[in-house]
This record gives sequence, C-alpha cells and structure tokens, in this order.
Amino acid sequence: MATLFKPTRPYPLPAGAEVVEKDGKPHARVRERGKAVLYPLSADRASYLKPAVKWAADVRHADGTRKRVRFSPNRDAAALVLADLLKRIENEKAGLRDDYADHRKRPLNDLLTEYERHVLDKGATGKEAAQAARRCEIVFGAVGLSTLKDLDATPAERWLAERCGMPKADGGFGPATSNHYRKSLVAFGNWLVKARRAPENPFRHIPKVNEDVDVRHERRPLSQEEYVRVLDAARHGKVYCKMAGPDRRMLYLVGGATGLRSGELSSLTPESFELAGDPPVVVVEAAYSKHCRRDSVPLHPALIPELREWLAGKAVDSPVWPGKWAKHTEAVDMIRRDLEVARAAWFAEATTPADRAERERSGFLCYRDRNGRVADFHALRHTFITELVRAGVAPKDAKELARHSTITLTMDRYAHVGIRDTAAAVARLSLPTNDTSGTEPRSCARRGRTIPQFRAQQRAQQQAVAGGGNRGEAMKRPATSA
Repeated sequence: MATLFKPTRPYPLPAGAEVVEKDGKPHARVRERGKAVLYPLSADRASYLKPAVKWAADVRHADGTRKRVRFSPNRDAAALVLADLLKRIENEKAGLRDDYADHRKRPLNDLLTEYERHVLDKGATGKEAAQAARRCEIVFGAVGLSTLKDLDATPAERWLAERCGMPKADGGFGPATSNHYRKSLVAFGNWLVKARRAPENPFRHIPKVNEDVDVRHERRPLSQEEYVRVLDAARHGKVYCKMAGPDRRMLYLVGGATGLRSGELSSLTPESFELAGDPPVVVVEAAYSKHCRRDSVPLHPALIPELREWLAGKAVDSPVWPGKWAKHTEAVDMIRRDLEVARAAWFAEATTPADRAERERSGFLCYRDRNGRVADFHALRHTFITELVRAGVAPKDAKELARHSTITLTMDRYAHVGIRDTAAAVARLSLPTNDTSGTEPRSCARRGRTIPQFRAQQRAQQQAVAGGGNRGEAMKRPATSA
C-alpha cells in the first residue's frame, strides 16, 4: 500500500547554525525569510534535511516497476489523486485500461497540429485547415487552456460572448465570426472523440449566436445602373493592383455573371473557359472551390463573344487575373476605387446645383449606403443571386447556381428584394374584382365551361335560393345558353 510522504533533500549546514534536540533527535535551527525553522540533521550532521513542497508516494505500477510519483502540496488533494492512481493501476491489472489516460496531459498545441493534418487529409485546402486550428488556438490561449485535461467550454463560451459585446477596434467581432469560432471548437471536439483522444466533446453545447441581431458587415447588391457605371469606370480606369482597366472590367463582369468568389476568379486560366461547350461553362478546380469540388458554372450567351475576344491574347497556362489581389483586401480597395470614380462621373452629369446636391445626398454608387450596407467585391456575388431571384428563377436552381449547401443561405443571405420587387409580385396576382366583362373567371376556364354557361348556372342558383328551392337540385340542372 503506497503511503504519502514528503521527500527530503540535504542542504549544507550553515556556519554557526544552532543544533538542538527535538524528539530525541538532533535538529538545526535555520533562519528562512526572517523566521527560525527546525530541520532534522543528516546522519553525519554535516547537512540538514529539508522536506519537499509536494507530497509524494512510491507506487508499484501494473508492470511491477516501482516509481516515485509527486502530487499536490495539499495533503488531502494528494490523497485523492493517489487513490485515483491506485484505482487505475488495479483496473489495468484486471485488464480494464483507460484509453484516454495517456492523452490527458498532452499539450493542446500538439493535438491542434494533429487536427490540422486531419482536416487536410479530409480534402480541405491548407488555408482552411490552418484557419480551423488557428481559431481554436486563439481561444485556448485567451482563456488559459494548455493541456487536454484543461478543456472546458464555460470559459470559451464566456470569451466569445465578451468579444461579441466589444467594438471591432478593441478586438471584438460580430455574431457571424463568433459562430465561425464556435464551429471550429465543436469540430475540434468531435475529432477528439473520433480519434479516441477524449471520451466526449466539451464544446458540443455551446449555443449559436443569432446573426440577424448584429450584422457587422452587411452587403448589398448593385443595381443595374450602378453595375453598368462601375463597368464603364473600370474600362477607362488606370492600372490598379497591377491590373489594367479592361481586365478589371472583365473581372467585374464575369464575377457578376457567374457569382464566383474572388479566390475562385483568381485561379482561372484561359483553359478554365469552355466557350465551345454546350452549354458554355467556366470550370473551377476543386483545389480552389470553397466546397472542394470541381464546379462547372454556365455562362450567359451574350458574354461568349466578348470573352472569346478578350481571352485571345492571354497566356494559356497563366491566370487571366494574376497577382495577390484576392488574398488580402486589394479586391475590396479595387472595386471601392472604381465606385468612387463612377460616382464622381455621375456627379459631373448634374445640370443644376440643386441636382448635384440631391445626388450627393443619394446612396447611389456609394461603397457604404445610408443603411450601412457595403458594396464590396463579394457584393458581385450578391448581385448575381439577387438578379436570379428577380428573373423568376426557381429557388432550387438559384441554390445550385450559387453552389450553396442549403437553400436557406441562398434565399436569406444572398437574395435581396426591395419594396419594388414585392409590389411587382403582388401586382401579378389575380383578384376577383367587379369588372369581369373582359376576363373569364378562372373557375370557369378550369372546369371547361363557356362564360354564358357559367352565368346561367349562377342565375339558376340565385333563383333557387330566392324561391326557397333545393339549392343542390338547382346546381344539378343543365345550364341553358344565354
């Protein structure tokens, strides 16, 4: 049976140290931190024996080896840990091994490295795998979690809530970013369970945040007139981000006509455009697609001649829009600059001071409108999906063209409708008005009756009701032609 004790370590006896007897054994009185402390002397009386801070025990493990194990400075806590250790040893002797005992003391950084490799093996890009591990690393470092046994969802959930309540300048973020962090934590916890590193996922109960309450970066689609003016401003614009004006115009045009993301557009080469196909498509390879799948996106027929002419002078094996413009904020700065140029040209078209003042108050061609919505590069994707919905495309087709995992994301996040769109939808309804002279009732056409027959049956029903007759019999009578 293992017994708790405090190991002693010999220290040289100070010169002039007072030696006294205590319990029949020689002790040295040594001053430490201004206090006199008694320590037992060694057998040769040349040193004194100072006990360690932590309690320890000599434990015989399941393989028969005897090792000294150190525990807590608190004796009660050390006794509990020793009892748990002895229980595990007995279970191991009986063939009941704890599969998670070897991992509890592992550093989280090592586990995150394994997790990143696992995400890569599943087919994710290097950027996605590094981002998933980095988010977990940020949370663990912020709340002081260093080993697997320290994992706790409560401080992580509190940290996410605090960041949602802070301004962006102070390190805060919005609900959408908070949900991204939560998703990474839950995914890491699921991997711990599947990889037999932990018995359960400690982050599975962290709730999602309602993203509709506080949208930090809400985008808006470009109107048709805004889109045309931005394309014109880009065509005649100067070189920006090492991209000439005509190339920039074609970038905006393809982005707004296909809904491709900036990273996907930057990966395209002339071979990505299959203009002779039926139908003509642009192909995004799986390595650059967000959902890691080779995508073929159909092209508008009116775009084919212009694309064929523009691609004629491009190198076959090089990106048609080269550079690092898609990896940082250059894409946002690029379209923002062209918006400003287009808005300045629109101001110059004002004929009177009053007209110019009214245009300056307008949100037309503004990067950020009066409602705080922005028209950045990703807004071209919003424009594409919104135009699909306005054109009456079936929601299922819009979802497939957007390459979204759920139709909710397509309809709620990317499809923007205004009062003009909803008013036009209401105007398409058929209402039963008093003026039916020029319109055949839908029920009449549906049942294969002529209008005179329909009206004759209506009169017969009215006469039956007025005369107190059997309404059912009146409805069964054959209608006479009027």
